[in-house]
Amino acid sequence: MTAYIIYHDEMGIYLGSAMGMGFWSKMDPVGQTHAVTFDSPEQAKEVIATWDEPVVNCRFILVDIAEPIYASMDECLAAGLPGWET
Repeated sequence: MTAYIIYHDEMGIYLGSAMGMGFWSKMDPVGQTHAVTFDSPEQAKEVIATWDEPVVNCRFILVDIAEPIYASMDECLAAGLPGWET
């Protein structure tokens, strides 16, 4: 199956949010091994619109995933994206 991830050139892959904070692969991956995925770019844009400080210039990258909801680092690498420290 396929899904989209949010990617920003400076911050990297959007990994997800917890306690009101967003985590990005190039900023502070906090040991995350997977990135949250979205069914469509529109769904990802809806999530971005809810952030207190929306991030601009994001791209929505299609990734092949084995399980719904999350993309592993290896799946992100296979899509041509950079990895991150876990």
